[in-house]
Amino acid sequence: MKRYETPRLILTRLRPEHEELLFELHNDPLVQDLFYDSKPQSLKEVREWIDTSLAHWNENGFGFWMVYKKTTDRPFFIGRCGLHVVQGTNNIELIYMFSQQGVGQGLGPEAARFGITHALANSTIEKIVGFIAHRNERSKRAAKSLGLRYVE
Repeated sequence: MKRYETPRLILTRLRPEHEELLFELHNDPLVQDLFYDSKPQSLKEVREWIDTSLAHWNENGFGFWMVYKKTTDRPFFIGRCGLHVVQGTNNIELIYMFSQQGVGQGLGPEAARFGITHALANSTIEKIVGFIAHRNERSKRAAKSLGLRYVE
C-alpha cells in the first residue's frame, strides 16, 4: 500500500475496506452539516461513493486519500482528501472532508497542499478548482492560506 506523509499527516489511497471509516465520517455531524444538508448517509450511499471514487482512480490515475493524523500511539483517521476531474473540463477539483476531531488544527490546508502538489506533479491539468459552501468559513480561510482565490 502506497502512503504519503506530510509533517503531521499520513495519506493512503482509498480502498474498499475503508467503508466503515467513511460511513462514520460521512455521518459526522459537522460533515453532514457542511456536505449533506444534515441528511444522514446510508451505508449504500457510502458504498456507491467508494465505487465511483475507485473507478475514478482507475480511469485517471488519481483520486481520494484517507487522511490520518500522526500520533504517538498510532495514526488516527480524521477524514479524506482528494482530486476529482470536473466533468467536461480539464480542471481538477480539490476536495477535503474532515471529522470534528480533525478541524481547527491547520490539518485541512496541510492535506490540501499535498493534494495540490501531487496534482501539479502528476497530471496535465489546466487548473485546480474548489467549491466551498458560503457558510464554510474554515474552508474559505484555508483556501486563502493556500493562495487560492475566489472566482464567481
